[in-house]
Amino acid sequence: QKSRYLLPMLRGDEVWCQLFSEPDAGSDLANISTRAVRDGDEFVVTGQKVWTSGATDSDWGILLARTDPDVPKHKGITYFLVDMTTPGVEAKPLRQITGVAHFNETFLSDVHIPADNLLGGLNNGWAVAQTTLMNERAAIGNVGTGINFADWIELARHYGKLADPDIRQ
Repeated sequence: QKSRYLLPMLRGDEVWCQLFSEPDAGSDLANISTRAVRDGDEFVVTGQKVWTSGATDSDWGILLARTDPDVPKHKGITYFLVDMTTPGVEAKPLRQITGVAHFNETFLSDVHIPADNLLGGLNNGWAVAQTTLMNERAAIGNVGTGINFADWIELARHYGKLADPDIRQ
């Protein structure tokens, strides 16, 4: 997964969004109802996400879905990588009173996601999501003290085997 996704993400060749929040979950992220049911080598996902920045312009999404409804809510969540062009994925802009649509709602109707697109293992999505959110908080809250552009370049070189020392070209 690192070799497939990191370099295009770091270079901006592929745009990503977070498919976490849901209309009926309130501020409790673990209260999600989007379901992912195993079907052979893939999962079939049905549900809705909301307040997603950039979903209509994203190539890929990181998705939280409930894979085990019979365990405590923090334990039955799985973290998926989903191609936003997959049949059944429909992102729609949420227009504000100003006419601007910074956010989107995304509908997932029988979306087939390969089992290889799990990140962090089955039912371990809460831990992966916490890592995602901690990095997001650090990037926003620690401007100038967290990872800098040179660090991203080094990651791209490491995982993408960049030949060109200046990724910006």
